[in-house]
Amino acid sequence: MSTKKGQLKDFLKITTPVWGHRQEFDAASWDTKYDKIVQQSMKDVLQTATHSLEGTIEFCKFSGKPCLPTGFNGTFEDIDLESTDPTAAFSTVFTEHGLCYSFNQDGNLTMSRTGALYGLSLRLHVAQDDYFETQDVAGFKVLLHNSYEPPMIEEYGFALRPGSETYVRIRLQKVIIAESYKDTPRPLGYCDPLLEQKFNTNYTISVCVMQYRAINMLKKCGCIAFYMDRPDIDISGDQPYIRPRICNLKEERTCADQVLEGLALGTLRINGEKVPDPDCPSPCVYTTYTYTVSQSEYPSSAVKDKVVEEVNKQKGISPEEADETAWTIERIRDNYLKVHIYFEELSTLEMERHPSYLISNLIGDVGGQLGLLLGMNICSLVQFTDYIIRFSFFKGVMSLVRLYKAKKQREK
Repeated sequence: MSTKKGQLKDFLKITTPVWGHRQEFDAASWDTKYDKIVQQSMKDVLQTATHSLEGTIEFCKFSGKPCLPTGFNGTFEDIDLESTDPTAAFSTVFTEHGLCYSFNQDGNLTMSRTGALYGLSLRLHVAQDDYFETQDVAGFKVLLHNSYEPPMIEEYGFALRPGSETYVRIRLQKVIIAESYKDTPRPLGYCDPLLEQKFNTNYTISVCVMQYRAINMLKKCGCIAFYMDRPDIDISGDQPYIRPRICNLKEERTCADQVLEGLALGTLRINGEKVPDPDCPSPCVYTTYTYTVSQSEYPSSAVKDKVVEEVNKQKGISPEEADETAWTIERIRDNYLKVHIYFEELSTLEMERHPSYLISNLIGDVGGQLGLLLGMNICSLVQFTDYIIRFSFFKGVMSLVRLYKAKKQREK
């Protein structure tokens, strides 16, 4: 009889996409083949099988100093910087990409200087030796977002590859929709200043899209995906709040995945009716982060011997007893990377959106082109219209006269 851990490992293997294609999943034999995990949610699986944060983040610096624990309110004199835990500054967060770790989740940390030395610097351990045989991509995905915004890593994240040192330069942009533009029909410029009252949270398009997906998933499956269980995702509407049930593993794969695919393709139907597209207008004021990524090889050939020595020392392997378990430079490049995330400048680019071409512009341009090409103006247009009317009237009268004369001739 298989163990719970064995069933989890087997489940993750068969449900991990290979070359972009999900493997065949026998839902009919679920209750017997995965009897020990049938009622578990994906959240339970991820908490059991995900790489530990302690083995992933080996070095962390922020604003030129070691990373401090989340919510720390003291001073550097109050702690021993040498023994600071690099993982203490991170919080666990569930996303559609799995279990992730968020830095500065409460938004309390700030930067006072620009440049890589005063941003966030990390050394990360990829641990490819622990990957499943079906996992065809190695590295990490990173998303820069506001602390109050649900992280949508699948849509907006960028990748970090092993054996590289990555520099990510950030610029903050604040977008304001002008008053004259707010009532312009979508998708051109419409925004609703009362969105935060309607959603009871800091409204963002990400919140609206996730809520739209959760509502339709609840209607179709009777449950929601594990990462949609957030305080800012309220799907009760005007009814008293009831916390929705999280889908178990079988429901996740046999229903929830199909709902998300159907919504993405615009083919989902519930009770025979096609589900409309999400109604998610832009907030009237919002901030975005633009970034530029550059990479170089890590570690360089000049220091490879020193790095190999340090890594083996860290792993407890001495040069005298080095064997097949020893770390070589190739293995280090397959399993380690560094990343620096910092602001390019401590200023905010404020952009105001205005309609660039109105109906009045169109009328003016058409009138100008007619005047240029045909020598016409408003008076000419009125005269031309009057001529057409008079000509049509005269032509009609002459037709009546001819008919009358023809009738008289027949009578004779």
